[in-house]
Amino acid sequence: MTSHHGHNVYQRFSVWIMAVLVFLLPLVVVGAIKAKGNNRNDVKGWLPLEYPETQTYRFFRRNFQGEEFILVSWDGCTMADPRLELLAQKLLPPPEEASRIERPLYFKTAQTGPRAVDRMTGEPLNLDREEAIARLTGAIIGPPPEGTAAGEEGDDLDARQTCLVLTLSDAARANLHGAIDLIKSVAADECGIPEASLHMGGPPVDNVSIDRAGQTSVTILFGLSLVVGFIVSWWSLKSKSLVAMVLASGVYSMFSSLAVVWYSGYPVDAILLTMPSLVYVATTSGAIHLANYYRDQLAETGVVEGAAGRAVHHALLPLTLATGTTAVGLATLAVSELVPIRMFGIFSAVGVVVSFLILVFFMPALLELFPPKLKLGKLAEEETDDAWKPIESSPWWAVGEWITRHNGLVTAACLLVMAGVGYGLTRVESSVQLMRLFSPKARIRQDYHWLEKNLGPLVPMEILLRVDQETCSLTFLERMELVGRIQREIDVLDEVGSSLSTVTFGRSLDIGGGGDGIGGAAARAIGFGSRTKRSVLNRRLVAHRDEFLAGDYLREAESPAGRQEELWRISARVSATKEVDYALFKRDLQSKIDPILAELDADGVKGVSVDYTGLVPLVYKAQHSLLDGLTVGFIYDFAIIVVVMIVLCRAASAGLVLLLPAAFPALMVFGGMGWGNALLKSLDSGSLLIDIGTVMAPSVALGVTVDDVVHFMLWFRKGIADGLDRKQATMLAYKGCARAMYQSWGV
Repeated sequence: MTSHHGHNVYQRFSVWIMAVLVFLLPLVVVGAIKAKGNNRNDVKGWLPLEYPETQTYRFFRRNFQGEEFILVSWDGCTMADPRLELLAQKLLPPPEEASRIERPLYFKTAQTGPRAVDRMTGEPLNLDREEAIARLTGAIIGPPPEGTAAGEEGDDLDARQTCLVLTLSDAARANLHGAIDLIKSVAADECGIPEASLHMGGPPVDNVSIDRAGQTSVTILFGLSLVVGFIVSWWSLKSKSLVAMVLASGVYSMFSSLAVVWYSGYPVDAILLTMPSLVYVATTSGAIHLANYYRDQLAETGVVEGAAGRAVHHALLPLTLATGTTAVGLATLAVSELVPIRMFGIFSAVGVVVSFLILVFFMPALLELFPPKLKLGKLAEEETDDAWKPIESSPWWAVGEWITRHNGLVTAACLLVMAGVGYGLTRVESSVQLMRLFSPKARIRQDYHWLEKNLGPLVPMEILLRVDQETCSLTFLERMELVGRIQREIDVLDEVGSSLSTVTFGRSLDIGGGGDGIGGAAARAIGFGSRTKRSVLNRRLVAHRDEFLAGDYLREAESPAGRQEELWRISARVSATKEVDYALFKRDLQSKIDPILAELDADGVKGVSVDYTGLVPLVYKAQHSLLDGLTVGFIYDFAIIVVVMIVLCRAASAGLVLLLPAAFPALMVFGGMGWGNALLKSLDSGSLLIDIGTVMAPSVALGVTVDDVVHFMLWFRKGIADGLDRKQATMLAYKGCARAMYQSWGV
């Protein structure tokens, strides 16, 4: 960077560089603040559209609404609580009143326990109240009080817990936060339900909770990073102005990286929120290396003029290499199929490049314009403790000498540790269970525990029975019986809390010889031909078919192949708080449903097929792509870094030497988690799973490690080139950058 006139770029253009950066500052700050506020999480958007799972789910969502539900209940929300109907009417007023309301209508339908029971006990179903409540138990009506069975003495139906289930309108989808705040305020202000006793669940509540938790944690992370960065930099650099410059560079990069996301128009999600910390760490690490080079320049020459330019001249190659390899490494995450991870990779790579520009322009320009007063050289020895001493006088030097003397022993020890801990990788398990992202004390987890205890499991697994209208010979009654049979089969599974379908909200199907209900017994006594009874019932059901279609469990649709289909939806509810292995769960479902389909097939019935969909399988699929994508991403990462090092150092050994330290942190983290998981399981006290959060730790570690190793290797190469032997060259590298390495490691 030195020009022919003895002046370097920074001496001539520092003022201009600062002017440009100061001019950009407002844009950067505004962009960063807006990006943080525009934080949106939607698990459904995580998987790519070309997945068959995503296609099935979209087909399901086009036909049924009920999956986007918010479930609201509170302590004392029983079948007899008058506040329930009041809240339902305030949130979704009858059509004649709705036009007079100022606010947008956030909800399409509002269902409560009492409303559902009234509908089932009235015309045309005329079920008796006990039967209606029994059918809804575990879905929107809670189980009988502890210690009593349904229908027993002491099972007071009015005292049963119930809830309000709201489905969302398009206005609410566009503003989930608004919809949820509205429920809370109407409940508290107009219905006398205190906020503290309100419990809410459902996919929109999850998404909003992730948004809010993400925003608070970013603010906390930002504050902590600053404090920690300040303490460590102060301890390392002992100069107020140098510390200020290092932190300013870190914060500027952090804000710029968030601003880039905002100006690109992509909403920030929970995973992207970890990106600014990564960029901050990378920048601070580089800035500390640069500050050390600057200080070495002053100690060697004693000339302040142009020292910044000379420091950059020394640091440029290692900084470029470290930035390049880190950015490429992060960019490899873009091969992940999961949208958030892909975006994390791309934006982090951009962020690291931005941080490089800030290191090469902002920091040296600051050093040139405001040179820090450092106590160096001869002065330092007479002065106080806070002066800068050469590394030879620090305890690290002795450590370095010991390591170079016993290099074989240390290498063997490190490789053994890597192998031992790394073996834990075989015990690693993963989870994308959303509830795990929250701390056990988080409000949302407590709400879910309460709701599952008092009402039943909440996460919908959707089973879609597709009946081809042209080729299927079953009557409408037989189709309903088929749905009822599948429902009975899956209700015995441990994971299933309850299931809902057209049959739940339909009339009793007990008829003639086969029935064993009251109707069945009567029919046998009178000796009615059960065939005529069946055709009468079938006609009646067909007459009411439009009412079924108006509900949320039966649809007519055109299949992707263009055939007319009847879609029968069975919604099985599983727990949100227990770890359910969905692959096993789906296998269990198939083991119950496949024999029924095989039997139909054997009887010559064609055109009946089953799809499994809903958020559950989607999230499960996301979980697997996440881990597969990361494993592949890491392998790519290491491969690229090794190749880059071999090319730059023109020696195959260099790439391999770099590979081991770079792989070390990732192996320690994941291997350690694998062993921890095995240990916890053997003690029966839970598990330690890799989830979306922990997966990022090794990427961050990789960035810092590569940065340090590159500096070290380049010093070592310089030593060898100057004719030193390997041990002396290693000590030269220690002298050149050991201090910067442990300082950046500390940050």
